[in-house]
Amino acid sequence: MQRLHALFRPVERYADAFSSRTHGVVAGVSFCVFVGVIVLGFVPVTRQIETTGYSTTDLQAATTRAEVDAILQAFDPVMDSVMLLSILDYVFIVAGFLLFFSLHSIALKTLEFHDWLGLIPKVGMGLTFFSRLFDSLENLWVILIYTNPDDYATILISLMNASETVKWALVSVEYPTLGIAIALALLVRFTSLFDGRSERPQ
Repeated sequence: MQRLHALFRPVERYADAFSSRTHGVVAGVSFCVFVGVIVLGFVPVTRQIETTGYSTTDLQAATTRAEVDAILQAFDPVMDSVMLLSILDYVFIVAGFLLFFSLHSIALKTLEFHDWLGLIPKVGMGLTFFSRLFDSLENLWVILIYTNPDDYATILISLMNASETVKWALVSVEYPTLGIAIALALLVRFTSLFDGRSERPQ
């Protein structure tokens, strides 16, 4: 049990470092950036890149050097857009990290005294950390490939594919975990309010 508490101590410290109000402000700003990058950044830039017949998703899914080389050759006229998308991706990663960590921190403050329920936001924060880590690594391998199209190491393709696979596996659990943490925190909060009202003297 002590080892389990030690494992989650860093996320507990993050949650305790700020008030729920501060976490709420960070979550609000991060959400605006998160959505703004998608609507104002990813959508128009991706459309520009897709005029080549390929997308960066095709590059990330490519498994052979021949496939990657064909995509890089097609990307050459819009390489500025490809580079911009990589920069936006890192902004998206940071915004998502802060958004999820802040929401989990708020949930943790509500659930930390409810036995094992407090583990859910802690696990969620761990999933967020590693999903964003592998997303960053995937983006890094892509950058190393397209910035050196004539002489990149073939191992980068395997690293890119592996990072993408792990990232999506983590994300598939990360989002439901956040939803469960928020739902439980709201349930506990409303239950506490109801109990408080019922205990008032008539």
